[in-house]
Amino acid sequence: MWPTLLAGGVLLGLVWLLQSLRFLDFLINKGLGLLTFLNLTVLMVPMLLTIIVPLATLVGAIMACRRWQDDNELTAVLAAGISPWRVVAPIAAWGALASLGMGAIYLVALPKSTTAFKNLQTELRTQQGQLLLEEGTFNQLGNNLMIYLKQRVGPTAFEQLLVHDTRNAKAPVTWYAKRGAVQVDAQGQPRLVLEDGMRQEVAQGNVNVLEFGSYNLDISSQLTPAQTGKRPPEIEEWSMPELAARMHTSPPAQAAEYRAEWHKRLSWPWAPLALTWLACAWLMHVPHHRTSSVRGVVGAGVCGVVYMVALFGVLGPAQGGAVWALAAMWALPAATIGASLWVMAKRG
Repeated sequence: MWPTLLAGGVLLGLVWLLQSLRFLDFLINKGLGLLTFLNLTVLMVPMLLTIIVPLATLVGAIMACRRWQDDNELTAVLAAGISPWRVVAPIAAWGALASLGMGAIYLVALPKSTTAFKNLQTELRTQQGQLLLEEGTFNQLGNNLMIYLKQRVGPTAFEQLLVHDTRNAKAPVTWYAKRGAVQVDAQGQPRLVLEDGMRQEVAQGNVNVLEFGSYNLDISSQLTPAQTGKRPPEIEEWSMPELAARMHTSPPAQAAEYRAEWHKRLSWPWAPLALTWLACAWLMHVPHHRTSSVRGVVGAGVCGVVYMVALFGVLGPAQGGAVWALAAMWALPAATIGASLWVMAKRG
């Protein structure tokens, strides 16, 4: 248990840190709060666990089996007449428990966390508007609106703004404002409120200048429909009943993706148990005289990585509608467990 938890914690920390670097720019340059940043990155944890849990379980099984072998405990236990299956039972039970945890992640935690992550990401990028503008750069919104701000004084408040609007090509407009802020209207669309500035319009060779105390500038029209409209759910967000229903009502291409996701959530949780038996097949045997366990450790590790790569390798064809790939999702854990049991039975 402890090697599994230690390996899982280390892997999760490293991968989480690497993934969090993608959002570090939001925290440093775009005014994202620390708590919101942590909330955004923590929501990625269930997705990361789908890869880390099988690998951590493999590491834990390898460490346990290697300790039995290197300390000659396995030799003594088997010489005392204890069945090797009794020796393997606790390790197999730990692998089965890890598979149950993986099933809970795939069936419950992953869809909910993905929905929360995507909703928060969309809200930060569009609805709240606090990530739309970056200080010290020319922010291009669409093809016809450019906004420059000198300094950010809050998540949605700025100082010294310049806005150039060419939505009317015959009469381009430029705004200069000492202060500005992004607000959200009743429909949830962002708008830019300019304060204490000047509006300059060039039309038919004439320059019209107007000073203002406050001006509401619509910027939602420069956002794409995907940004301003309701975000369509991604395939990872659907529950199992919803996936099953859409397999029969969607066009063939989309139905294949839903079918692959449905089979993935049921077959991939078997990975920890399969990798546990794989480690036992390589290491749960009495070593020859002066034989190190390194060979078994390397063999189990390489086979475990190949197993995970094979899972991801068949996912693409399965999403494309290949029936053999769907069968391979189930055949990989079944074949791995069956081959490991055969090897152990032969040695026993």
